[in-house]
Amino acid sequence: MSANPEKAKAIESPPVGLAERSSILGRLGGFFKKSPDGQVIVPSKEPATLNSSIRIEWDGQPFQLRLGNVALEFHPDLAITGLNNDGNREWVVHSGDAFYKDVPEFIRVVSGETTVLGCADDVQKTILKLNKSVAGRHVRIFNQKGALTIQPLDPDRQTEISSLESSIPVWEARRKNLMRLPDVLGFPLTQLDDKRALEVIHEVNAIVAAEGYRDLDDEGAPGGIIRFPDDMTVVILGDIHARAENLLRVLTEGGMLAALERDKACLVFLGDLVHNQETGELEDMESSVFILDLFSMLKRRFPQNIFYVRGNHESFSSDVGKGGVAQGVLFRKHLKDRRGRAYVNEIETLFSRLAFVVQGRDFAGCHGAPVRSRVDRNTLINIQRYPGIQYELVWNRLRQGNRPAGYGKGSVKRFRQTLGLPKHAPVIVAHTPLSPDKTFWLNIGGIVGHHLVYSAHTHRLTAMILRGGRMMPMEFVPEPALEFFNAQSGA
Repeated sequence: MSANPEKAKAIESPPVGLAERSSILGRLGGFFKKSPDGQVIVPSKEPATLNSSIRIEWDGQPFQLRLGNVALEFHPDLAITGLNNDGNREWVVHSGDAFYKDVPEFIRVVSGETTVLGCADDVQKTILKLNKSVAGRHVRIFNQKGALTIQPLDPDRQTEISSLESSIPVWEARRKNLMRLPDVLGFPLTQLDDKRALEVIHEVNAIVAAEGYRDLDDEGAPGGIIRFPDDMTVVILGDIHARAENLLRVLTEGGMLAALERDKACLVFLGDLVHNQETGELEDMESSVFILDLFSMLKRRFPQNIFYVRGNHESFSSDVGKGGVAQGVLFRKHLKDRRGRAYVNEIETLFSRLAFVVQGRDFAGCHGAPVRSRVDRNTLINIQRYPGIQYELVWNRLRQGNRPAGYGKGSVKRFRQTLGLPKHAPVIVAHTPLSPDKTFWLNIGGIVGHHLVYSAHTHRLTAMILRGGRMMPMEFVPEPALEFFNAQSGA
């Protein structure tokens, strides 16, 4: 398996929309304040050519911006109700029909930040389907509390703006997906009754016992690695920690659900699906019960498309917890009291059967850390024999001054070699959020191609999309989808 330099370059590109954010945001913000904001226009059906800066006020209406011969759709990221999302005035930009039919790819224009669109960014080029008619730096867009100032940057390239009437609003498509989800899953979007929960988890354990895309270990059981087909789009979520709303936001966005139904995508939970981590909610075990029910519904419906990797919280051990709360022990007791010993045994079986590593042609992922020592692929397949390696994969963290036993650049390099991956192929982990506000970090520890994704924050989450040798981080804003669903369905 040889490395593709062109693909490697795309993988290493900075995430879309970050190129001109924090470090020079003040200067760019000052530029727009000191300069005329441009003529305020309302996009109409007749395209208008942009020769200078214009301003689009926030009115909740989508519009089309044509760069060269590429038409881009700009949608206000409204809540599922069609109203402002708690004052969030962000825009989602996508390339049109593909957003609604496949795993959604988009960029996000965040309030208070500047984004330059153009072919110079390889990730943008891929996501927005940009071609040679688009300049390297085509337009600069500044979002001021939802109002967009759009400045053409290349006078030799055409830029046009018009209203958008034929496309379904992003929020409306998400609502339709949410409302049809029970029919897709064959279950209501509620916690299962105890008897049915036991039946379903037993079915799920049978599926995992013969799970697809896993080489068999020497005992004939599915091994420790999930290896996806080269043409499969893989969507990786980091720690969810019982945040069902976060999962639902990703699952119902654009064409994500449609892609699962057509067997064109796989959704991976990279460990720590259970145990709420929010202050004041550490002892809330009902959210963990529901997230396991939701996983079970998904796995039963999409056995070849939904995958769960083991993290350190997939355990009833007394070592598992936060803030003095022994969440592993507490969860076991809660499940036993709630659903009985047989159900607890099924969950223990599920945890014991989970894979530890996922891999594609040009990427790999695990919950906590790549193994520090040199191991071969057969060892990872037969990982049930090696509790020490299991521990490293789910518990270890990046080496720092206060953590000399952590992993480093050499560990990542050896991990790629073990899996036969190209140099700098993405190695994705979760487990260790580096701040309370961000949701993904690229090239962590200065290790090129080594990234971290965390999907349990309440304000924002990221999913990593791996497709055709390229990695694209997509940021989503969680919303109270269950509350809306229950209100609409009369539940």
